[in-house]
Formats: sequence, C-alpha cells, structure tokens
Amino acid sequence: MSTKVGIIAEGPIDYHLIPALLERIARDRAGYDWPVRPDDLTQLFPVRKRGHGGVLDMVRKMVEALSHEVYDHAFYVILLDRKTRAVQEEVRQLISGHDRFVMGVAIEEIEAWWLGDRRNTLAWTNLAPVPPAHCLYAAAGYHAESDADPKVTLDELTRESDRFDRFYGEGNVDMAEEFAEEYWKNHARLDDIRSQCSAGYVPFEDATTQHFRNAANLASLRSRRRQG
Repeated sequence: MSTKVGIIAEGPIDYHLIPALLERIARDRAGYDWPVRPDDLTQLFPVRKRGHGGVLDMVRKMVEALSHEVYDHAFYVILLDRKTRAVQEEVRQLISGHDRFVMGVAIEEIEAWWLGDRRNTLAWTNLAPVPPAHCLYAAAGYHAESDADPKVTLDELTRESDRFDRFYGEGNVDMAEEFAEEYWKNHARLDDIRSQCSAGYVPFEDATTQHFRNAANLASLRSRRRQG
C-alpha cells in the first residue's frame, strides 16, 4: 500500500498548512509515523483555475483518471470552504463510491482551523497569553468556526504583533509556511481545533485518521510477516 497522500485545494496557503496538519494527525491520532518517505509530502495537485472552480475541475479529472489509470496514493484530500455549497455537492457526487477521497470543509477558510489552535497562534504572533483587548480574537467566547472572516482576524493579529515586518492581509504564503513548519508540524493542538471547528474540521480529522490507521495496520502486518 502506498503512503502518498494527494492534496487538491484552492490555493497555496492550503498546500502549506494541510501537509503539516496531516503529519500531526497521523502521529497523534493513528500512532503512525508519516511521512514514511520524502516524496509522501510532495503529492500536491495544483489547480489551473484559482478557487473552488479549479478544485472541481481537478476532482473531475482525478475521478476520470482513476477509472482507467493507477495512481500510487493511499488517499486524496480535497479542501473547500463553506461558500462553495453547490461545488461541495457536485464533488460529493463525483467521489461517491471512491473510498480514497476525503473532503474537508473549512467552514469559512483554512485560517479558521489555524485560529482554532489558539495557543500556537498566540505564540506565533508573540501575543500570548492574550491579544490586545480590542482585537476580535480577544473577545469573550470567540469561536473560530463562527468567525465571519478569519483572514481579517489573522491580519489584525499580525498588525498588533511586534515580530513581523509585514501583515497577513488577504493571505500571506510565507507566514502560512512559517506557522506550518514551526508550530503545526510538531505541535498542532488537535483537540483545540476540534473544539473550535467541530462542523468542518472534526469530520475531516476523523476520516483522515481512519486512512492513516489503515496504513499503520497494514505496515504492522507486513512487518510481522517479514519477521515470521
């Protein structure tokens, strides 16, 4: 069984954040040390058209290709946001019956999952233990999945921080890459994200966990056979 994971998402920020999150899910939830090989993390399927329309086109092509070609992947992750309900339904229909696809819906955007990991977000911005009182993120009862615009919230935090020479704006790939590598890859707080993003993140984590557990069980079986 292959240990490669394909990722189909809307933009470059997703491609930096999702692999780091998957690595943590594999280790913490499935007891599986993934990636197994260096190229397991490089199986990204960039879309030619930006946004959800490009994701839909890529999923169509992947489903069609899988009907007559062999792709060496354990499973494929598709990431969309809530504003794409019609696209979500079409994607669900396309992947129905194909057990190697996991569709994640970040209820607003992937940044909602990022903000759901409060301890790491505040450590990264150097605003721990609490951000300035006027920030939305400091509001009592702040709930990441209910945030109307997570990008704006992240941008506000980076503007309040004293450690950046730039701001998050509409999405900063370098910042996402830094957060993924320095915080999520080894320290993502999955339980915190689950509690803050129950509608979108929890089904995604549960599905990917099951795929990783299947891979871990198969690896263990093969190891026992070699030893026996």
